[in-house]
Amino acid sequence: MEISVKDYMERQPGNPKVEVTDQFYLWIALRLAKLWDESPWLRDLDDEIRRDVVLGVTGYFQDVVADGGIWRSFTRLHNHRHGAPLPHYGREEDYIDYELNRDDVKFVIWWTINGEGGDVLDAHDAGLEALATAFYMLLEEEYEQAPVPRQFCIASEVDLDSPLDAQRIYDYAYWLYWRSFLLRPSSQAVMQRATPEAHDIIARAGESDARPLLLELNERLMFNEPAGPIPLTTAQWLHLIIDDELP
Repeated sequence: MEISVKDYMERQPGNPKVEVTDQFYLWIALRLAKLWDESPWLRDLDDEIRRDVVLGVTGYFQDVVADGGIWRSFTRLHNHRHGAPLPHYGREEDYIDYELNRDDVKFVIWWTINGEGGDVLDAHDAGLEALATAFYMLLEEEYEQAPVPRQFCIASEVDLDSPLDAQRIYDYAYWLYWRSFLLRPSSQAVMQRATPEAHDIIARAGESDARPLLLELNERLMFNEPAGPIPLTTAQWLHLIIDDELP
């Protein structure tokens, strides 16, 4: 599997701005990809899905290192509603809230594969267990010395009620819905359902005039269609991540 700089940067909240930590986390993604290429686990998946998994796990790792709030918010809400930080896996004795955990890695892999509405992978599949363990061990080796990716800390730097932060919040919301490791798997399914409408827009307006109409479609989906392993609207996710407000 190949992962390009472009593949990696498209998943970064500050894209196209390059941060000093990007070299390190691209290196992490490439190591995960190489590890998987050399393993026998879940090799029947096509390269596009495997690439999404590697970039999703890398994004999770970045968010946990930065304490960016995405993973913290999801697991806190799930624990509040269901008495455990994650679906499927309960709470192991060695599970540490908001830090790197093997079950977190396993869930991110499972969610990325299943979130787009493709073939359903058993959450306790033996290959998934083995791959998650291998990924976790690699990440654990780097966890204590991993540099903080500041681009994942935007949620702690903005005020939802401040007009001065409106553009940063919009940019973050767009990234969160369409590009982040947590919401992207299900937002891609939303986009697939909207594909006929997008094709109709292009057919009516022509390719040259369709761009603003397609952007309006993206925005409408982003603000109205719930996404995530706990389906919430973008506004609900923003209030949860930025204001610590449970929906």
